[in-house]
Amino acid sequence: MGITAKQVRDRFGDTRQRHTKIQHQEYSNELPPMHAGEVTTVEEPRIYLARLRREVRRHPAVNHPLLTRVAHVPFTREDYKVFGLQHYALVGNFTTYMEWLLLRAPDSDAKQWIAKVLVDEYGERSDDKDHTELYREYLGSCGAEPGELYNTRLHRDVTGFIAEHLRIVREEPFLVGLGALGPGHEWAIPHMFPPICQGLRRAGFVERDMFYFDEHLVQDEDHGAWLEEALVDYADTYESQMQVWRGTMLSLRARLKFWSGVQDKIVRWRQPNNLHLRSQARESGHFEGGEMTLNEWQAKVLEAGLTESPA
Repeated sequence: MGITAKQVRDRFGDTRQRHTKIQHQEYSNELPPMHAGEVTTVEEPRIYLARLRREVRRHPAVNHPLLTRVAHVPFTREDYKVFGLQHYALVGNFTTYMEWLLLRAPDSDAKQWIAKVLVDEYGERSDDKDHTELYREYLGSCGAEPGELYNTRLHRDVTGFIAEHLRIVREEPFLVGLGALGPGHEWAIPHMFPPICQGLRRAGFVERDMFYFDEHLVQDEDHGAWLEEALVDYADTYESQMQVWRGTMLSLRARLKFWSGVQDKIVRWRQPNNLHLRSQARESGHFEGGEMTLNEWQAKVLEAGLTESPA
C-alpha cells in the first residue's frame, strides 16, 4: 500500500510549516555569490531543508516582477493566452524530468516518493486528467485554438528552461536532480501561482477555467512534502546538501529567465512597435532568432534522444 499525504504529516508533522533562518551556501562559481555567514559544515537534514525552503521563498524567480504585475495590474484574456502558450511547453515536460529521476533513484524508498508525485501528475487526483490535459482546458478558456499550442514560437528561455532540466536529470548527480524538481519546482509553485490566480479572477476567469492552477496549489504542497521526505534520507552529508542546493539554484535560475521570456512575449503582443525599447532596457531583452515552435522543439529533442530512458 502506498504512503498517503496524511500519513506523511501524521508521521513527520507538516513539513510545509518548518521554517528557520536561512544562510546562503556556495557550491559553484556558476551560482550567485553567497552572503556573509555561509555554513561550511553539514547540518541536521531538517534544519538544512527548512533553511532551503526559506531561500526558495525569497528567490527572485519566485518573486519575479511579472508575477507582481499580474496580481495587481489588469491583464486581458489575450494576455493570459500569450502567457499560457509559452507556459504550456513546461507543463508537458515535467513528467519527463520525473521519469528520468525515478529511473536514476538509488533505491526503492526514493523511487516510492518520486512515483507518488508522478501518479498525481498522471491524473490520479485530477478527475483522471493528466496535468497537460488540464492545461489545455485552461488554454481553451483563453481562446487558444488547438493548433496554436504546437505552432506558437517559444521564447528561447522557454526552450532553454526545458533543455536545462533535461540536462540536470540526465547528467547531474541524482540529488542535484532531486533538488531541481523538489525545492526548485514543488516548493516554488505554491508561492508563484497565487498571484496568477488573483490576476485570472480579475480578468473574468471562473473556477473551472483555473482548475489547473488551483489544483497545483493543493497538490504541489503535498508533492513538496513527499519529496522532502526523500531529501531527509539522503541530504545528510555536506556534499549531499550542496548537491541539493546546486539543483535548486540551477532550476530557479532557469525559472527566472523563463518568467522574463514570458514577459517579453506579452510585451511583444501588447506593444509590437515599441519592443526595441524593452530590449534596450534589459540586457537579455527579446530576441526572436533561434526560436522554435513546440512541434519543432519536440522533433529536435526526439532526434537527439533526450527523452530515451537511460541504459
